[in-house]
Amino acid sequence: MKNTKNALLFALSVMLCFAVASCGSSGGAAAAGSEFGEGIPFVGELNIFSDVNDGGDSTIEMEEIEVDGITAWRITGNVTTAFQYGFVGWMYEPDEATLEALKTARAISFMYVGDGQRMTVKYRISTVTDHAFHEYNFTGEAGVVDRLEVPIRFFQQPSWGAGTRMVQANAVDISWQTHESWRPGPFEITIWDVRIHP
Repeated sequence: MKNTKNALLFALSVMLCFAVASCGSSGGAAAAGSEFGEGIPFVGELNIFSDVNDGGDSTIEMEEIEVDGITAWRITGNVTTAFQYGFVGWMYEPDEATLEALKTARAISFMYVGDGQRMTVKYRISTVTDHAFHEYNFTGEAGVVDRLEVPIRFFQQPSWGAGTRMVQANAVDISWQTHESWRPGPFEITIWDVRIHP
């Protein structure tokens, strides 16, 4: 009985250690794409945009920094209501090989540190002509490092869109934007280690 009890305690201890180790790795670089595998790095060019062409005066700036030896982008700015639906954002335009992977991806993921405000990541396809791109909304706790993994099936068009079927073969890029219900004010977010999960 004593041996059985000791064996049981040992087994529980091993399980506890495994659970702690697993929890400790979540959200870090080693946990990239935990559901869909490690994935491949997104290669391309990052460009910023704002509501200036719509008569707005929202501002955005991008600074290239390094996080854990990986290139990251610290993006800051201020959203105003000079344009009724003020916004800013940035798009990650893929190189040829990355675009082909994006067209058949099961998910995308990225590391980020937010400021507690709601943001939107968009999977843009060329057949959407009214800017109602398929999107996924997220909010990160201010100052907390996290990894967001978004299965492609989670991307949905906003309610005001005309309604366009998601056809991945028409993929153009991925982008991020302040959420459509954004209230005026400053924002800050850092993003790095963007990956595609085939």
